[in-house]
Amino acid sequence: MSRETLVILNPASRGGSTGRRWPGIARRIEATLGSVRIERTEAAGDARRLAREACDRGVERIVVAGGDGTVGEVASGLLDREPGARPILGLLPLGSGCDLARSLGLPRRVGAALEVVAAGATRRIDAARLEYRDASGARCHGWFVNEVSAGLSGVTTQIVGRISKRVGPRIGFAAGAIAAIFSHRPVAMRIEADGKPIHAGPVSLIVASNGRHFGAGMAVAPKAELDDGWLEIVVVRGLSVPRLLVNLPSLFRGTHLDHPAVSRHAARELVVMPASGSFAPGCETGTAAAVGAGSESENSPIEADGEPLGGLPFRAEIVPAALRVFAPAASVRQPDAGAAARTEAPA
Repeated sequence: MSRETLVILNPASRGGSTGRRWPGIARRIEATLGSVRIERTEAAGDARRLAREACDRGVERIVVAGGDGTVGEVASGLLDREPGARPILGLLPLGSGCDLARSLGLPRRVGAALEVVAAGATRRIDAARLEYRDASGARCHGWFVNEVSAGLSGVTTQIVGRISKRVGPRIGFAAGAIAAIFSHRPVAMRIEADGKPIHAGPVSLIVASNGRHFGAGMAVAPKAELDDGWLEIVVVRGLSVPRLLVNLPSLFRGTHLDHPAVSRHAARELVVMPASGSFAPGCETGTAAAVGAGSESENSPIEADGEPLGGLPFRAEIVPAALRVFAPAASVRQPDAGAAARTEAPA
């Protein structure tokens, strides 16, 4: 494997401030890591392509300068390649949300985050395969490393980008969530975990999470572990607008699991369908096809790692120990502890 270090930069992250600050950040990177190759993204999909190309030429490590969407794209590019070809992944939390960085315990300051990469401590984390239907109805295959969700979060993601540029990510996501709540109508869904039905009826939010946070710090899955081989499933059954508004703060605190309308599950595979549709594998590519999905799925947009994707149905499947990432030494588990954690579902 080449000793090359590639930095994949999203200059548009954090409302464009990453691009404006880049000359100073680049100097700090080279002062800490030595000579690096820098590639800038210009459009959606660029980071995934750059990551695949890096695998093909044997790059040793990739440092992502951006937010969760950029990290998700880079991770997807790595996961498109065989495990032995994947570089080690480092994060510079320069985006609006940086929720995966929170779950990894990474510092937000650039200098401190670079020191984590330079120190060289790594850990294995899980990722997940994702099959879904895009906005045009086409079958798609992808990956996520932090979470995938449908319902309120999908609508919120569509709103929050333009708000957070003015007021910041955390306030922006809260404002976007409130705006989404005011127009919210629960959607009837059928949800299966590891082939068993866990819910059929109105849903306000369904999340399959690998990390603990989404939405710029919401503790949506406070019991999730990045390396336990399980997806943490959180289902919020259909709630009225007033009840959603009253309970929104509990999502930030991570206390929503105590609510009677919320259920928590652990699974290796999750399938979410509109009540009027079904889920069938694509005959050629193994991706998902919506059968009988109509307006209900159109009212349930999905998002993964903070990026809008399309609509129901979707299927998520955990891939244990899929990625090697730089992490603070204190967060690195002993190998036997990680193996033990994968033997049974979390309580």
